[in-house]
Amino acid sequence: MPVRYLCRHCGAVLWEFKHVGQDYYGLPTPTEVINVYGGICPNCKRELRRPSLNDIRINAGFNEASAPGLVNTHESFTISTSSSQSIEAQT
Repeated sequence: MPVRYLCRHCGAVLWEFKHVGQDYYGLPTPTEVINVYGGICPNCKRELRRPSLNDIRINAGFNEASAPGLVNTHESFTISTSSSQSIEAQT
């Protein structure tokens, strides 16, 4: 599942981590992304700050083709592991 860092003011994508192995750095922290831009959004020129827990969103907008083993229903999703176990969470 990709991870995107967005400007809270204009929604500009500041960083997108699409998959493991994308680069040798791995997933940057919010502070690292802020430092890359000098603390200012390159799009709207407003100050960037670290997100609070309320700012973090998890979107389960995927399908079986893009995430094998992950079955999306309207109210919950199930993650299937290689064994017969599964993890279920309400959305």
